[in-house]
Amino acid sequence: MKSRLPLLLVAVGVLLVAPKVGAKLCGDNVDGRDVPCACGDTVVSDLVLNDDPVLGSGNGAGVWVVNGGAGGARVVSSGGVATVEGFRDGVLGHGADSVRLVEGVNVLRSARDGMRVAGDNYEIRNSEARDSGRDGYNTMGKGFHLTATRAVNSGRFGYFVMGQDGNLGAPGAGCVTEGSGDAGFNIMGMGNHLVDCAASGAHKDGLHLNGMMFDISGCVAQDNRGDGIAGMGGGWTVTGNRAENNDGNGIVVSGREMADGGGNSGTGNRGLGQQRPAAQPCDRGWQLPCSSPSPSVPGWQARRAQYQSAPARRPTSSPTKAPTVRLAPPPAPSTRLTPSETAAPSTSVPGQ
Repeated sequence: MKSRLPLLLVAVGVLLVAPKVGAKLCGDNVDGRDVPCACGDTVVSDLVLNDDPVLGSGNGAGVWVVNGGAGGARVVSSGGVATVEGFRDGVLGHGADSVRLVEGVNVLRSARDGMRVAGDNYEIRNSEARDSGRDGYNTMGKGFHLTATRAVNSGRFGYFVMGQDGNLGAPGAGCVTEGSGDAGFNIMGMGNHLVDCAASGAHKDGLHLNGMMFDISGCVAQDNRGDGIAGMGGGWTVTGNRAENNDGNGIVVSGREMADGGGNSGTGNRGLGQQRPAAQPCDRGWQLPCSSPSPSVPGWQARRAQYQSAPARRPTSSPTKAPTVRLAPPPAPSTRLTPSETAAPSTSVPGQ
């Protein structure tokens, strides 16, 4: 099989297919010598694999970074797209000095996770995880960045994210998930940003979010079996997102100090399995006008400070539930809808 892995450069890590007796140190520069690597050897210098893909049989990790040195290792393809296929985890790294960057690597048919990384300030970009048994991307830590990544046919979540100040996507380089067995995105933590993300074909919600100080902008959720975008928390800003043709609601989030940044829309969401129609036009129950952005939507750092400094509210005799925010396309500027006037959901499928 000729090269689907043109050049895979691994800086200080471990390649593990199966345990090997007599494993050795290997790499392009081991005490001045070029020592070829075999299964189970420890990579202690830069390594270029330029023949066949890294292939496994469902066990171990394709690229396991145990200690990447100060700041972490780079796992990159220096030409074309590298392929890691058929391991328990495709790329695995835990710890502050494990992984610094993964770029240009496609991971196929992982028994558990395509990429499983935990640490601080690492990046994953221009990569794909396909046919993962559990999660396409299982990422934890603080200050991480994922851009131009894709998860296809994940057994559970396309993206499972738990952490603080994470960034998923950038303008024109979002994170995409297609065909997840549970939610497309399952995001938990504080201060996380989702930009230009897309979720389709999930067996549950497209985006399922729980946490504080989230920014969700430019995301599209369509053709999912649950809600398009759903979750709860506090101090979020929701801007320019679309939810279309989902079996549940379009966009429905609840919590304290949710800010509508404007431009959110939804259509064709069916509301299956619920007594009320799906959230479609302006059925939100909060004070901001859905046809225009908030006059002032501060950044999440300012909102975090505001939230933490806000005085505690005294409980009432009967506790009240957090308000539910349901976003969808605004009505015509001259029209104001009340709950009794809300139209039944549309059954037509709009053009893209």
